[in-house]
Amino acid sequence: MNRKRTDIMERRQKLLELIRQARDGQINVDQTAALLGVSAVTLRRDLALLEEEGKVRRGYGRVSLVGVEPVGPIGALDAPNRIARIAATHVDTGDVIFVNTSRTALRMLRYIQAPNVTVITNNVLAANVPHRGDMTVILTGGEVRFPKYAMVGSVAQQSLCSIQAQKAFLGCSGLSVERGITTEHFGEVAVNNLMLASVSGPVYLLADHSKLGRDSHFASGELRQVHSLITDRAADPQNLQSLREAGLEIELA
Repeated sequence: MNRKRTDIMERRQKLLELIRQARDGQINVDQTAALLGVSAVTLRRDLALLEEEGKVRRGYGRVSLVGVEPVGPIGALDAPNRIARIAATHVDTGDVIFVNTSRTALRMLRYIQAPNVTVITNNVLAANVPHRGDMTVILTGGEVRFPKYAMVGSVAQQSLCSIQAQKAFLGCSGLSVERGITTEHFGEVAVNNLMLASVSGPVYLLADHSKLGRDSHFASGELRQVHSLITDRAADPQNLQSLREAGLEIELA
């Protein structure tokens, strides 16, 4: 397969991922085209082909993945969405909050009901997540690293150095008493550390049960910096007890 064909296929996979994150299909064509480095015409051509292949369904101003249903009552949500919905209840009117590249944390944006919230994030996908009209979403900028669409590097770090948030909502690849917060991607360490250092209020860690008691490659925060862990009810009781003894408050979704 030639390189051009490979690039096209990779771009369409990234497009499908952006649509999946939006879930209800409210993607902005111009913004999405810019994120993928193509024209709006090319993006619409990609969408038309994906529709022909039966992967997406297009309506007026909307795109959705075939087979993906809208988010329903909390009892019908999967663990990441339940965690995200609970996390959103900790956001108050006028809050300035940090959200890192965690997909679970990113889902918070759709559930936040508090007015006039400002979200500072290094997650490119935030540009396409539906949210309140009075919410301000600020992207840090920086080098974009796939597959997490994480903005890292000196530009992202410089942006965070000039901001103090009231709360932080962070995800992780692993969480243990021994190593604290860990991530799979080295470039995210400095950004996560800056978010932890630049928040005046509580830090909420959003992690499903599979992350608990697990250590990933790179340490990106200490347990003493975290106020609360929000996880799901499938979490191992021994892991939860160890984390409570280490000082974390725990909420189960």
